[in-house]
Amino acid sequence: MKLAFFLFPLQGVASNNPQHVKVSLSLKNIFLTEAFLKIQKSSDYSFVYNVDDVKNFRVAALEVENASIEEVLTRCLKDTGLTYKIEDNVVIILQKPQDERFMILKGWVYDVKKQAMPGVTVKVAGTMLGTATNGQGWFYIHLPKSKGQLEFSFVGYKTQRVDFTENTDTLCIIMREDVKEMEEVVVTGYQTMRKSEVVGSHTVVDASDIMMPAYSSIDQMLQGRVAGMTVVNTSSRVGHTPKIRIRGTSTILGNQDPLWVVDGIIQPDPLPIDQNDMMVDDLRNILGNQISWLNPADIETITVLKDASATAIYGSKAANGVIVITTKRGRKGSTTVNYSANFSFRARPHYSLFNLMNSKERIEFSREAFESGAIYSEAPVASMDTYEGIMYSYYNKNITASDAREAILKLANTNTNWLKLLTRNSFSQTHNLSVSGGSDKVTYSASLGFTDQAGVEIGNDAKNMSGRVNTSIQVHPKVLIDVTLLGSINKTGGYAAGVNPLSYATNTSRSLLAYEDDGSLHYQKQRGYYQYNSSIHYLGYNILNEMEHSYSKNKSSQVNGILNFAWEILPGLKYEFVGGINNNTSVAESYAGEQTNYIAGLYRGYDYGTETYGSEKYNAAALPYGGELYNRTSDVLSWNIQNKLIFMRSFKENHRLNVLIGTETVSSRTSDRSSTIYGYVKERGESIMRPTPLDELKPIGNAPIVGWGILDKLYDGSGWTRTSQLSNSFSVFATLAYVFKDRYVLNASIRNDASNRFGQNQNKRFDPTYSFGLSWNAAHEPWMQGISNIVNQLNFRASFGIQGNTVNSIGPELILDREGIKQGYGEYFSTISRIPNPNLSWERTKTWNFGIDIQLAWITMNLEYYRKMSNNIVNQGIAPENGIAGMDINGGRIRNSGVEYSLNITPIRTKDWGWTIGLNSSKNWNKALTQSIDEITLQNYLDGASDRVLQRGKPLSAFWSFDFRGLNPNTGMPEFNRIFVEDEQGVFLIDEATGNYELLPVAWQDILVYSGKTEPDFTGGLTTRLRWKGLTLGANFSVLLGGKQRLPGLFPDENGNIPLSSANLNKNLLKRWKKPGDEKFTSIPAVYNGRIINNISLQDGKSYSPYMMWHNSNARVVSSSFFRCQQISLTWNMNESLCNKMGIKSLSLNAIMNNVFVLASKRFDGFDPELGDSVQPKTYSVGITVGF
Repeated sequence: MKLAFFLFPLQGVASNNPQHVKVSLSLKNIFLTEAFLKIQKSSDYSFVYNVDDVKNFRVAALEVENASIEEVLTRCLKDTGLTYKIEDNVVIILQKPQDERFMILKGWVYDVKKQAMPGVTVKVAGTMLGTATNGQGWFYIHLPKSKGQLEFSFVGYKTQRVDFTENTDTLCIIMREDVKEMEEVVVTGYQTMRKSEVVGSHTVVDASDIMMPAYSSIDQMLQGRVAGMTVVNTSSRVGHTPKIRIRGTSTILGNQDPLWVVDGIIQPDPLPIDQNDMMVDDLRNILGNQISWLNPADIETITVLKDASATAIYGSKAANGVIVITTKRGRKGSTTVNYSANFSFRARPHYSLFNLMNSKERIEFSREAFESGAIYSEAPVASMDTYEGIMYSYYNKNITASDAREAILKLANTNTNWLKLLTRNSFSQTHNLSVSGGSDKVTYSASLGFTDQAGVEIGNDAKNMSGRVNTSIQVHPKVLIDVTLLGSINKTGGYAAGVNPLSYATNTSRSLLAYEDDGSLHYQKQRGYYQYNSSIHYLGYNILNEMEHSYSKNKSSQVNGILNFAWEILPGLKYEFVGGINNNTSVAESYAGEQTNYIAGLYRGYDYGTETYGSEKYNAAALPYGGELYNRTSDVLSWNIQNKLIFMRSFKENHRLNVLIGTETVSSRTSDRSSTIYGYVKERGESIMRPTPLDELKPIGNAPIVGWGILDKLYDGSGWTRTSQLSNSFSVFATLAYVFKDRYVLNASIRNDASNRFGQNQNKRFDPTYSFGLSWNAAHEPWMQGISNIVNQLNFRASFGIQGNTVNSIGPELILDREGIKQGYGEYFSTISRIPNPNLSWERTKTWNFGIDIQLAWITMNLEYYRKMSNNIVNQGIAPENGIAGMDINGGRIRNSGVEYSLNITPIRTKDWGWTIGLNSSKNWNKALTQSIDEITLQNYLDGASDRVLQRGKPLSAFWSFDFRGLNPNTGMPEFNRIFVEDEQGVFLIDEATGNYELLPVAWQDILVYSGKTEPDFTGGLTTRLRWKGLTLGANFSVLLGGKQRLPGLFPDENGNIPLSSANLNKNLLKRWKKPGDEKFTSIPAVYNGRIINNISLQDGKSYSPYMMWHNSNARVVSSSFFRCQQISLTWNMNESLCNKMGIKSLSLNAIMNNVFVLASKRFDGFDPELGDSVQPKTYSVGITVGF
């Protein structure tokens, strides 16, 4: 044994009587050697000890005031097997002398990661003699000399037995997890089951593993985290809602989003929105979804249920999958207070990211086009804003040649940085405070959260305040009451109709001025089209003015209350009552002031402040003063009551049964009120100015008075609406899980939802969903026990079931829309919205699922195959005499099939080092098995139609293109295959009767080529964590493959005309065809000069511009696949000893970078393939978490 003696030097002279020495100390969880040093400083005693005897001991807690040195030493050495003696001023630490009749067993207990395990029970087998390990995993037992076994036990770990003899020295015990004891649970929303009891396909994600400070909602953090779930971002703005699909799209007319469940309560949609209302255009981006109100820091786990076996219990709401969220609960133990803060910085975009023209290049393009006689989509305005305007002014002799050259040079050198003017480097912050703890009978948890996010676009902001309280009370050994209250307030700001700062910055010529030389705003002249002025007029536009005098915003408040009452009636038999109430209020507002171009062009016909009372234009203005204010308030009050009987019992050793029978009653009332106020003046105390009455309006020229715009809204009552909807449902459901010999599992479930939304026939109103599944864990077979230490799980699963889906917007009855007064008749009128169909029934999806789960020593893998057959509701075209174009019927069929796998590897796991790798991916094949019966147009094929099946055997998101052949070597015009008759040399033949090319005798559908699908069919994710002591380096990646999309048009006008001179252009236009021979190097057509092109007549009997056809050809189709580095993080967790010195329980610091990079096709020219016309900004964050 290595011996080392430390003698601290004497400092001063102490009393020879230790009783006279008084010591005051406050020690907490420090090493014994540190305690000796503190005692020495307080008493002037020196210490002598054997290092090996004392080095591993700690003093958990010691608080003394004027205590004797003997009392202090006795308490410090308690349960260590050490004693002391004092000689003069020296304290000598010794091992206790052993009675020859007794012995001491001591040692350390660790887990497989070499981490000390406190609280492990240590006892002599067959006796009551024992102890427990301390905070450092140390144990010490004084017992009679003997031989025997020590038994080490701890919840969730295998019990260890170790032989000992009279000569046994210090032990080192490694505890290993017991898979059965540590088995995960699966929260389905209605019940919590052991993972080994669940056959259905599911994925459980710990919320702490996916936290991303760049986002404020948990749905945005799920991209690339769950096999089979596709998450696509739809906007770069803060507060946006991503698009989520689980195992493909299973409905055409219904809601395609998954069902969200929070603590067992289904979440309703917060606000229905009119998709055709122009004033609410930007509100759709900021309203959020069912769980946008929920603070991610309050979430414990997210469980994604995928197949019928897992979701059939949700009945008619489950075909799109279910996402179950469980919020945090209090735990037994002392009160713990945690505070966390994150501060984020978003970098604004720069022009270097995009392939866009600068001002010199844009002016040069205008010069070339102007001089070649190009035709413009709109005649340029004679002004000094653009090259074309300057040239028009020069040719009209309004300016001299010298003035023109000087003005053009000024524009070429302007190079306005619209991105700098309209975007910003933004700062965001998030703060969370939580308290939790409890006793044997009461546990509690509470939290407060605040988030303030600023988007990179100036004016886009989001704020959220949330609170949560959970209390669980064991009022009786057999009765538990759990109450949760959650609330939040969200505020999000955006833009009014027609204002999109980032889009404007990337689509507006940099040769345009933003400010005059004196610093005032520069207004670009734009041609106006006011309804009540048929003469040509011009209006000024500056986006900075539009942003200053218009906005959209939304404020929503959410309150949730959940009561859970559990009563153990008999051993194994439990009754549960779950009651939930949810109230969501959303107040949306969109405003455009009288100073805006929007109001001037739509309701006034002249620039703000340019006309006086009584002038000709003033008299023609429908709204001479004030702007437009749109308000919408939606209140959704819903309640949910569940009554459940749960029977869980093990029979003998081989049988385990889990049965649930329940009912659910759901009611939801939505009250929606919207109004549009004309003449609203925010700056004058929110006053309202009177619009021009109909009899006072005096249009200029031959402009009509009725049938358009504001007058319709004012006089037909459509400017104000109020709706109320009540939805009630009652359901009965049951589940069964039976386990035999811990390796054979049977699952079954059934649910019946009663609803009057489908069919007048009784059998259409009640349409049950059901499922059953089997699994076999071969690893638990006796013949596998020889390798059980290697193969922990080898589980084979198979399931079948029927999932349902309701389309809330339709029903079996005749639906009339009651309108206002019919002009010309003077009476109320109604229009037919939907005709009755008494045979209408639910959408139903049959699902087969097969899976295998493998768990080895350091590898976990899941592999699944699924097949879904959906019977959808589609809209069928009907004869016009029915008063409506189509009716809803059952008959659409969609098939989704796919494979998924997830792999988790832990190649390194030691005390100081750890490395984990997580992989997941999935491939989905979506195919329509029927075709829509109603009329399908060529444009439907080009765009892809989301509300109908275009072609049997193709995906729902399929689209088609013209087959681009190349550019005509003489004219530079695009030519196409599959349309015209060709001779042997490939030359198009002329039809002598028409003088045009001779058309192939084929259907118009046959001239198009299939281009792919807009939805990706392969998704994947990679997560890796590398730990060294307290430092952890992490990275997250996601990949979406298989999607296609059409690139934005280089010629914004479909006829190939030159775009507005104010528009910026892609630099690729500089590579367009200019002369014969260029067709060998470019596929971009020549600029149209009006002398060399005619529209092309096609097989559908219509004629189209070759430029429109080129834009919609396969030459403009690009893969939207991408590989994204979502996050790189570095976290430092302070070690326990340092925390103790600081008087805290824990401390961690982190630095995170989000949206690090994306790899995609270069043809996007810097734009994000997910967003098309925008980019995801890089975000840099730092954070701190402190526990007290």
